Amino acid sequence: MTENPDGPTVRAVSRAIDILYALGHNPLTLGEVAEVVALSKPTTYRMLSTLRAKGMVVQDQASGHYGLGPGCFHLMSSISNGNAGFIFEATDALERLRDVTAETVAVHVRAGRSRICVKELPSPHLIRYIAGVGVSEGIHTGSAGKTLLAFMPEAERERLLKDLPLDATTPNTITDLETLRAELTRIAADGVAYSHGERAVGAVGVTAPITDANGVALAALSVIGPEGRLGEEQIAEAERHVRDVAARISATVAGVSEVD
Repeated sequence: MTENPDGPTVRAVSRAIDILYALGHNPLTLGEVAEVVALSKPTTYRMLSTLRAKGMVVQDQASGHYGLGPGCFHLMSSISNGNAGFIFEATDALERLRDVTAETVAVHVRAGRSRICVKELPSPHLIRYIAGVGVSEGIHTGSAGKTLLAFMPEAERERLLKDLPLDATTPNTITDLETLRAELTRIAADGVAYSHGERAVGAVGVTAPITDANGVALAALSVIGPEGRLGEEQIAEAERHVRDVAARISATVAGVSEVD
């Protein structure tokens, strides 16, 4: 097949990506993968074999289930350590958010049961909160983690919460499952999450989701700083800005508009 950069997508590439997305939710058998991506079993098997040869897919020999392979984790590592650049092509928008709030701006994505910082623009103040690019924490901690959970498909979230250890990072970390569920319901309805010392004592965070076309969180965009500088008025102002930037990045991701 001759690739036309201005024409339709290359079918084999599109199918391979669909398979990786399917396996990103949970391990699947050959038949289940074929059903999800609407392909015949022989075609699905050939695609899976190619992806496995490239390290993007692995197969459990005991159960026969396929899952994401080490190649996917290598890509994730490249993103988390900054080698791959910023995945949303919105650095200018993040810089404006940092400048208008004068607080640290951070972007987190989910990594299994954790959330990991993939982009950070530190506050210009000498006293500031730093998340740390590449640093991971439990996904239930702080406004970023709660946002990723709140805007996750319900079935996937429930599978995760079923076995999620709700360890306390600070005395303010939510460690009760029903309390967490209630908080996630509120966040999903309001479109924004807050944290007052849940991840680090004395730190305040306000976070909005960067979502795909289906409203599922791809990342969490946060403004974070010391509670001594972020009172009610400052938090409300930061919320307004973080909502706006997250919405514009989400629109770009969905192909609706561009971040200007």
